[in-house]
Amino acid sequence: MAHAAQQNGFEAFAPFAAAVLTAHATGNAGQATVNTLAGLFILFRLAFIWCYIADKAALRSLMWAGGFVCTVGLFVAAA
Repeated sequence: MAHAAQQNGFEAFAPFAAAVLTAHATGNAGQATVNTLAGLFILFRLAFIWCYIADKAALRSLMWAGGFVCTVGLFVAAA
């Protein structure tokens, strides 16, 4: 199960990295906003891994959604 969680992390990293770079490159997002959303993304991903290993499917989906919202939030902050 840990391997599947790791694979999902690799898939989630590319959009997250693009969102962080976009937020920095545009200069429209405040540094505190970028830091907060990036930190929350990492916390959600750690919680996602724990949920995956603990076989808590519903909670895992919520953690995935939280990370996704952080990524979208970074793109929105960059606009």
